[in-house]
Amino acid sequence: MRSLVYTSTQTRPISDSELAQILAVGREKNTRLGVTGMLAHRDSNCIGIIEGEDDVVHERFEQIRLDPRHTNVRVLCDDPVQQRSFPDWSMAFQPLDPLMREVPGFSDLFDAPRPSDAEFGASRARALLEWFRKHPLAPLTNQHAADDEVPRTRALNGAIALLHDGGTTSFSIEAVAERSGLSVAEVEGLFPNRHALLAATVERWTQAVSAPLLPMITTQGTVAFLHTLLAAHVEEPGLMRLLASTLAAATDPKVDGADYYRSAYGQFRQTIRTALAADVRDGREPATMDPERGAQQLLALYDGLRLQALLTTDTDPVDAFDRAAARMRRGWSEHYEQPTYWDIPVAPAP
Repeated sequence: MRSLVYTSTQTRPISDSELAQILAVGREKNTRLGVTGMLAHRDSNCIGIIEGEDDVVHERFEQIRLDPRHTNVRVLCDDPVQQRSFPDWSMAFQPLDPLMREVPGFSDLFDAPRPSDAEFGASRARALLEWFRKHPLAPLTNQHAADDEVPRTRALNGAIALLHDGGTTSFSIEAVAERSGLSVAEVEGLFPNRHALLAATVERWTQAVSAPLLPMITTQGTVAFLHTLLAAHVEEPGLMRLLASTLAAATDPKVDGADYYRSAYGQFRQTIRTALAADVRDGREPATMDPERGAQQLLALYDGLRLQALLTTDTDPVDAFDRAAARMRRGWSEHYEQPTYWDIPVAPAP
């Protein structure tokens, strides 16, 4: 097993959204090859960590070195390791986030002029790797915040880490305060109760995963977006369990936060319906497809497979989604006729 750390300079500006799409395309290949890692960037500078078998890591790095979007590619560390620092990520990325200012060595690696001493870069890279090892959820953060928002970001990141490790049963303001290094009073000053904190955490975690992928809707279509979003959720079972829990709560109007979770799901459903209407308009989907019914069908498939993945061990939700969505899209190309009961074949009685 090997961990390779490198820095590079982008030959042209790449937005967070474009970077997310690049990584989304590579996720499936990385999964097949057993590659995990992290990619962080500041302005035009990138630092990446690739983990996996020796030959696979070197092959993947060579592809990066030859990519015309990168220049000044420089290996900082290429070390054998006993275990991965990012076992759950086929690749995550970290754009500018206020917490990144606290990463030891992150700025030093990019500040010009770079020291010529190779050990300087290697020591900073190891410090960076150690920070990410201790903060496994840091690659999920994706929020440009002012200095006065940093405590809120810290609290939400602590809440995400707590939910990642222990689920909702261990979730409390006191536990989040301890995990995020804040006092209970500080957390309560930001979130008046547990339900407000949990709702804000759900919003941050889901937005951190989905927001960078949203541009895929206009470039590749709604089905491709849901495929990639499902793949991202599968990599984080803690997030899928949290979403399943909140959706279950949303079915009972008497539960605290039910209205919020129901509203959030309604907004997501509307996003899919609007995106499908745009797919029809732009020719990505057939005009015979009704976006309202198409959204119902796609989300029934998407939500159902996420639940199955949590309840069974033999479900590959991404593969199942691709197969079912392909058949669904073929059906969209046909003119729909309301079936009557005599059109439906009935098996003979035994």
